[in-house]
Amino acid sequence: MAKKLSTFQQLRELKPWAAQAFCLAVLARMVPHFTLFQEAQQQAPSEHDEIVDPHIADHVLSLLWSHLSDPKQKFNIGVQLEKIEAATPDYHYGDGFGALPAMDACLGLAAVLRLLQQEQLDAAVVVAKLAQGGVEAYLLMTEFASQQATLETLTDEAYDQALRDLNTALKAHPLMQFEVSYQQDLISVLASANSGKLPDRVAFVKRLQALVAETEMSTLGIELSLDMG
Repeated sequence: MAKKLSTFQQLRELKPWAAQAFCLAVLARMVPHFTLFQEAQQQAPSEHDEIVDPHIADHVLSLLWSHLSDPKQKFNIGVQLEKIEAATPDYHYGDGFGALPAMDACLGLAAVLRLLQQEQLDAAVVVAKLAQGGVEAYLLMTEFASQQATLETLTDEAYDQALRDLNTALKAHPLMQFEVSYQQDLISVLASANSGKLPDRVAFVKRLQALVAETEMSTLGIELSLDMG
Protein backbone atom coordinates (compact mmCIF):
# COMPACT_ATOMS: atom_id res chain seq x y z
CA MET A 1 0.00 0.00 0.00
CA ALA A 2 1.45 3.35 -1.05
CA LYS A 3 2.26 5.75 1.77
CA LYS A 4 0.04 8.82 1.80
CA LEU A 5 1.88 12.00 0.90
CA SER A 6 2.04 14.80 3.44
CA THR A 7 0.25 18.09 2.80
CA PHE A 8 3.46 19.74 1.67
CA GLN A 9 4.40 16.84 -0.60
CA GLN A 10 0.98 16.98 -2.24
CA LEU A 11 1.34 20.72 -2.76
CA ARG A 12 4.65 20.22 -4.55
CA GLU A 13 2.77 18.07 -7.06
CA LEU A 14 0.32 20.83 -7.99
CA LYS A 15 0.55 22.43 -11.39
CA PRO A 16 0.85 26.25 -11.52
CA TRP A 17 -2.87 27.00 -11.94
CA ALA A 18 -3.87 24.66 -9.12
CA ALA A 19 -1.03 25.99 -6.94
CA GLN A 20 -2.23 29.55 -7.48
CA ALA A 21 -5.79 28.52 -6.65
CA PHE A 22 -4.68 26.84 -3.43
CA CYS A 23 -2.69 29.90 -2.39
CA LEU A 24 -5.58 32.29 -2.92
CA ALA A 25 -8.04 30.12 -1.02
CA VAL A 26 -5.65 30.09 1.95
CA LEU A 27 -4.61 33.74 1.69
CA ALA A 28 -8.24 34.87 1.61
CA ARG A 29 -8.33 33.84 5.29
CA MET A 30 -4.98 35.53 6.07
CA VAL A 31 -5.35 38.91 4.33
CA PRO A 32 -7.97 40.15 6.86
CA HIS A 33 -5.19 40.19 9.47
CA PHE A 34 -3.29 42.74 7.38
CA THR A 35 -6.36 44.94 7.08
CA LEU A 36 -7.09 44.79 10.80
CA PHE A 37 -3.47 45.55 11.68
CA GLN A 38 -3.21 48.57 9.40
CA GLU A 39 -6.56 49.95 10.51
CA ALA A 40 -5.42 49.66 14.13
CA GLN A 41 -2.18 51.48 13.29
CA GLN A 42 -4.12 54.34 11.74
CA GLN A 43 -6.32 54.66 14.82
CA ALA A 44 -3.28 55.01 17.09
CA PRO A 45 -0.44 56.26 14.90
CA SER A 46 3.03 57.15 16.11
CA GLU A 47 5.35 59.76 14.65
CA HIS A 48 7.39 56.98 13.04
CA ASP A 49 4.46 55.26 11.30
CA GLU A 50 4.22 55.34 7.53
CA ILE A 51 0.70 55.60 6.16
CA VAL A 52 -0.19 52.30 4.52
CA ASP A 53 -3.41 51.64 2.65
CA PRO A 54 -5.13 48.98 4.79
CA HIS A 55 -6.86 47.63 1.68
CA ILE A 56 -3.78 47.14 -0.51
CA ALA A 57 -3.58 43.42 0.33
CA ASP A 58 -7.29 43.01 -0.44
CA HIS A 59 -6.73 44.77 -3.76
CA VAL A 60 -3.85 42.51 -4.78
CA LEU A 61 -5.81 39.43 -3.70
CA SER A 62 -8.74 40.59 -5.85
CA LEU A 63 -6.43 41.04 -8.85
CA LEU A 64 -5.11 37.54 -8.36
CA TRP A 65 -8.61 36.05 -8.11
CA SER A 66 -9.60 37.83 -11.33
CA HIS A 67 -6.48 36.61 -13.10
CA LEU A 68 -7.17 33.06 -11.92
CA SER A 69 -10.70 33.28 -13.33
CA ASP A 70 -9.52 34.78 -16.60
CA PRO A 71 -5.79 34.96 -17.46
CA LYS A 72 -6.66 37.61 -20.06
CA GLN A 73 -7.28 39.99 -17.17
CA LYS A 74 -3.64 40.94 -16.86
CA PHE A 75 -2.02 43.40 -14.48
CA ASN A 76 1.49 44.63 -13.82
CA ILE A 77 2.85 41.94 -11.53
CA GLY A 78 6.06 43.81 -10.78
CA VAL A 79 4.24 46.95 -9.67
CA GLN A 80 1.92 45.02 -7.35
CA LEU A 81 4.87 43.09 -5.93
CA GLU A 82 6.63 46.36 -5.13
CA LYS A 83 3.49 47.66 -3.40
CA ILE A 84 3.14 44.53 -1.27
CA GLU A 85 6.80 44.50 -0.34
CA ALA A 86 6.61 48.16 0.67
CA ALA A 87 3.50 47.50 2.78
CA THR A 88 4.90 44.42 4.56
CA PRO A 89 5.09 45.16 8.31
CA ASP A 90 8.29 44.65 10.25
CA TYR A 91 8.11 41.43 12.29
CA HIS A 92 9.53 43.29 15.29
CA TYR A 93 7.03 46.15 15.01
CA GLY A 94 5.91 47.30 18.46
CA ASP A 95 4.98 44.98 21.31
CA GLY A 96 1.81 43.43 19.91
CA PHE A 97 1.26 40.24 17.95
CA GLY A 98 -0.63 41.83 15.06
CA ALA A 99 2.39 42.60 12.89
CA LEU A 100 3.26 38.92 12.44
CA PRO A 101 0.02 37.69 10.78
CA ALA A 102 -0.08 40.90 8.74
CA MET A 103 3.48 40.23 7.57
CA ASP A 104 2.62 36.60 6.77
CA ALA A 105 -0.26 37.71 4.54
CA CYS A 106 2.07 39.99 2.59
CA LEU A 107 4.74 37.31 2.26
CA GLY A 108 2.11 34.92 0.94
CA LEU A 109 0.83 37.39 -1.63
CA ALA A 110 4.40 38.12 -2.73
CA ALA A 111 5.00 34.38 -3.18
CA VAL A 112 1.98 34.10 -5.50
CA LEU A 113 3.09 37.12 -7.53
CA ARG A 114 6.52 35.52 -7.92
CA LEU A 115 4.81 32.28 -8.92
CA LEU A 116 3.18 34.17 -11.80
CA GLN A 117 6.65 35.42 -12.70
CA GLN A 118 7.84 31.78 -12.59
CA GLU A 119 10.33 32.74 -9.90
CA GLN A 120 8.79 30.92 -6.92
CA LEU A 121 7.36 27.59 -7.99
CA ASP A 122 6.98 26.43 -4.38
CA ALA A 123 4.52 29.21 -3.56
CA ALA A 124 1.81 26.77 -2.44
CA VAL A 125 4.15 25.19 0.11
CA VAL A 126 5.25 28.64 1.30
CA VAL A 127 1.66 29.81 1.80
CA ALA A 128 0.62 26.58 3.54
CA LYS A 129 3.54 26.86 5.96
CA LEU A 130 2.86 30.54 6.61
CA ALA A 131 -0.75 29.75 7.49
CA GLN A 132 0.08 26.82 9.76
CA GLY A 133 3.04 28.64 11.27
CA GLY A 134 0.86 31.65 11.98
CA VAL A 135 -1.59 29.48 13.88
CA GLU A 136 1.25 27.97 15.88
CA ALA A 137 2.73 31.38 16.71
CA TYR A 138 -0.68 32.65 17.81
CA LEU A 139 -1.27 29.67 20.09
CA LEU A 140 2.20 30.02 21.63
CA MET A 141 1.40 33.65 22.41
CA THR A 142 -1.98 32.81 23.95
CA GLU A 143 -3.16 29.41 25.18
CA PHE A 144 0.28 27.82 25.32
CA ALA A 145 2.24 30.83 26.56
CA SER A 146 2.87 29.29 29.99
CA GLN A 147 4.14 26.00 28.51
CA GLN A 148 6.40 27.95 26.18
CA ALA A 149 7.80 29.92 29.11
CA THR A 150 8.36 26.74 31.11
CA LEU A 151 10.54 25.34 28.33
CA GLU A 152 13.07 28.10 28.94
CA THR A 153 13.60 26.84 32.50
CA LEU A 154 14.26 23.22 31.54
CA THR A 155 17.34 21.40 30.31
CA ASP A 156 18.28 18.15 28.62
CA GLU A 157 15.74 15.30 28.81
CA ALA A 158 13.12 17.32 30.67
CA TYR A 159 13.28 19.95 27.93
CA ASP A 160 13.03 17.38 25.14
CA GLN A 161 9.98 15.73 26.69
CA ALA A 162 8.27 19.05 27.40
CA LEU A 163 8.92 20.16 23.82
CA ARG A 164 7.42 16.94 22.45
CA ASP A 165 4.38 17.38 24.68
CA LEU A 166 3.96 20.98 23.54
CA ASN A 167 4.24 20.07 19.86
CA THR A 168 1.67 17.30 20.34
CA ALA A 169 -0.71 19.72 22.05
CA LEU A 170 -0.25 22.29 19.28
CA LYS A 171 -1.07 19.75 16.56
CA ALA A 172 -4.14 18.60 18.49
CA HIS A 173 -5.54 22.10 19.04
CA PRO A 174 -8.83 22.64 17.15
CA LEU A 175 -7.53 25.76 15.41
CA MET A 176 -4.51 23.92 14.01
CA GLN A 177 -6.54 20.85 13.12
CA PHE A 178 -9.04 23.03 11.28
CA GLU A 179 -6.30 24.72 9.24
CA VAL A 180 -4.65 21.45 8.26
CA SER A 181 -8.04 19.91 7.43
CA TYR A 182 -9.01 22.98 5.38
CA GLN A 183 -5.81 22.78 3.37
CA GLN A 184 -6.36 19.06 2.75
CA ASP A 185 -9.92 19.76 1.60
CA LEU A 186 -8.59 22.33 -0.87
CA ILE A 187 -6.11 19.82 -2.25
CA SER A 188 -8.92 17.32 -2.76
CA VAL A 189 -11.05 19.90 -4.55
CA LEU A 190 -8.09 20.87 -6.72
CA ALA A 191 -7.40 17.29 -7.76
CA SER A 192 -9.50 17.71 -10.91
CA ALA A 193 -7.77 20.96 -11.81
CA ASN A 194 -4.43 19.24 -11.38
CA SER A 195 -5.28 16.26 -13.56
CA GLY A 196 -4.40 18.01 -16.79
CA LYS A 197 -7.79 19.25 -17.98
CA LEU A 198 -8.65 22.63 -16.52
CA PRO A 199 -12.24 23.08 -15.31
CA ASP A 200 -14.48 26.02 -16.12
CA ARG A 201 -12.31 28.68 -14.52
CA VAL A 202 -15.04 31.07 -13.45
CA ALA A 203 -17.23 28.38 -11.92
CA PHE A 204 -14.28 26.73 -10.21
CA VAL A 205 -13.08 29.98 -8.67
CA LYS A 206 -16.57 30.67 -7.35
CA ARG A 207 -16.55 27.20 -5.81
CA LEU A 208 -13.26 27.92 -4.06
CA GLN A 209 -14.47 31.31 -2.86
CA ALA A 210 -17.59 29.65 -1.46
CA LEU A 211 -15.39 27.24 0.51
CA VAL A 212 -13.50 30.20 1.95
CA ALA A 213 -16.68 32.03 2.91
CA GLU A 214 -18.15 28.93 4.54
CA THR A 215 -15.34 28.89 7.13
CA GLU A 216 -16.61 32.26 8.44
CA MET A 217 -13.26 32.89 10.12
CA SER A 218 -9.67 33.82 9.48
CA THR A 219 -6.81 31.37 9.96
CA LEU A 220 -6.48 32.64 13.54
CA GLY A 221 -10.13 32.01 14.33
CA ILE A 222 -11.30 35.62 14.06
CA GLU A 223 -14.95 35.65 13.06
CA LEU A 224 -15.28 37.63 9.88
CA SER A 225 -17.70 38.14 7.07
CA LEU A 226 -15.51 36.86 4.25
CA ASP A 227 -17.43 38.14 1.25
CA MET A 228 -15.67 36.78 -1.81
CA GLY A 229 -17.73 38.93 -4.16
